[in-house]
Amino acid sequence: MRSENRALTGIRGVGALVIVIYHYGKIQLDHVHEVWPLPHGYMAVDLFFVLSGYVMALSYANAFTAEPLREYAAMLMKRVARLYPAYAVISVLYFLQLAFHWAGDPTLARFGLYDAVGNALMLSGWGLSVYPLIGVSWAASAQLGAYMLFPLLMDTTLRRGPLLWAASAAAAAFAICAVGHSNTGYSGPLDVVDVRSILPMVRTVAGFTLGLALARYARLLDRLGSVVLDLLLGATLVAIVAAMVLTRNDFPLYALLVVLVGLLSRGTPLAERLFGNRVFYALGTVSYCIYLLHQLFLRPNALLARYFGASELAYTLTFTLFFAVIWGCSYAIWRFAEEPGRKLLTARLRPKAGEALAAHSLS
Repeated sequence: MRSENRALTGIRGVGALVIVIYHYGKIQLDHVHEVWPLPHGYMAVDLFFVLSGYVMALSYANAFTAEPLREYAAMLMKRVARLYPAYAVISVLYFLQLAFHWAGDPTLARFGLYDAVGNALMLSGWGLSVYPLIGVSWAASAQLGAYMLFPLLMDTTLRRGPLLWAASAAAAAFAICAVGHSNTGYSGPLDVVDVRSILPMVRTVAGFTLGLALARYARLLDRLGSVVLDLLLGATLVAIVAAMVLTRNDFPLYALLVVLVGLLSRGTPLAERLFGNRVFYALGTVSYCIYLLHQLFLRPNALLARYFGASELAYTLTFTLFFAVIWGCSYAIWRFAEEPGRKLLTARLRPKAGEALAAHSLS
């Protein structure tokens, strides 16, 4: 493996773009029909979870051996430093939107002290009924929970025998099936995001575990050679599109996303061309900010499109404008808040030798 796999960063950018199009496409300009229905679009979040587990496995493969407690505390600090600075800045923007009633959004009256504390501590994805200031922040919050379990999950997937590895992967797959059959999904079986339920956390930890399990044997794919791997990648992408269009069942698509992460991890020529190019790589670099920020402009985008006639063309033009704003703001927050905040919070920590991949913020 090279020190950085641009395709893995780029697929994060694609995932963030899919989430944005999915949420913006659900707007009903005529109050009846969605503008751009995107089947299974919410599953880009599951891609993030699997990818995060995979990259964490590489970044911390040799951790928690010499001084387990100290290394565990250092890992958690680095993960908080990775997530919190951008989250804090973007939370302020959502707070201002509510405080000044921009674009007709609800007021702050629905947030109590419990919600305020829960949002400040990033607990909206823990099943504690914390009403989120940033609607999509449950995923980042739940990922913090996965990080807390990381040493245990890594031990069962990476450091024990193949039987325990298989049991861990099977348990994670079973958990995903259980979440999908809970009948609590909004737009589809796995669209489970209720802040009153522990199931979003289960969804997150299960995806994270599958990413860890994948990392143990992904290198065996190299035996196939780059040509075969590129053919498999192309076939997998076609299958993903077919699964999105032809079925409402989330589980085949979920399996294909796990396969996709494994194939992209090998950094083949096709993977680099499709997902490691400059555009997707740039999107991937600021994908976390894009993910948290994009809903801030959703209502203004719809209002502006209705002002210009509520046509699909008007909505497409306003979306293009707002996405440029989202991307620009995301870059600014990444450049002046996320990266400096991460470096400031981890300045006193000495990185371990096995953490080189953590530096490019893929996880």
